[in-house]
Amino acid sequence: MATTTKAAAPAKKSGFQGMKAAWIILVICACLGYGVWYFVMGDPDNFIGGDRSGHPANLLGTVYKGGFVVGLILTLLFTVICLGFERFFAIRTASGKMNLAKFTSQVKEAIRAQKFDEARALCNKMQGSVANVVMASINMYQTVEGDSTLKKAAKVAKIQQAHEEATQLEMPTLQMNMPMVATIVSLGTLTALFGTVLGMIGSFQALSAGGGLQLLL
Repeated sequence: MATTTKAAAPAKKSGFQGMKAAWIILVICACLGYGVWYFVMGDPDNFIGGDRSGHPANLLGTVYKGGFVVGLILTLLFTVICLGFERFFAIRTASGKMNLAKFTSQVKEAIRAQKFDEARALCNKMQGSVANVVMASINMYQTVEGDSTLKKAAKVAKIQQAHEEATQLEMPTLQMNMPMVATIVSLGTLTALFGTVLGMIGSFQALSAGGGLQLLL
């Protein structure tokens, strides 16, 4: 009867793994963006006579006159900045604590010398995604190496399968929140264009009401 081998358990991850509930960042940035628009840009000191409905006295007051779209643009800007820092720390953790080239050469030498404990120690020292994938491959190699019922091709296939499964487990951490960043980057341009259109509509309305002549004077 052929014996079955169990796949190696995935390595435990440590360090910052990214923020799964990215919508919390979006909500916080929305509050911050509209807060900056209303309380900072819309401060009465930025307008002549301290009246928000009047003429702006500086650049902040002028930007405030852009309307709610300004708060939306600030929301997208703050969100991209926050997610950028979040991705930076997550990818930095996933890259490990050692130089990748040095780790690769050392772990290859340890595996060639059949020093698997030393290779595991290097993986534990390195940590990160690469170390987790190497650790899973080493564990599966030792598992199938002691199974005399498997042919060489089957052993290679199982090691490759363990390697691919470990890689798939690491990919969500590396790709987390990236679709959201890409979507916001695309929406940022469209939102700015939408604000421009609203501004042009307001300008034409003011010209049709005779307000444009007063502004020119």
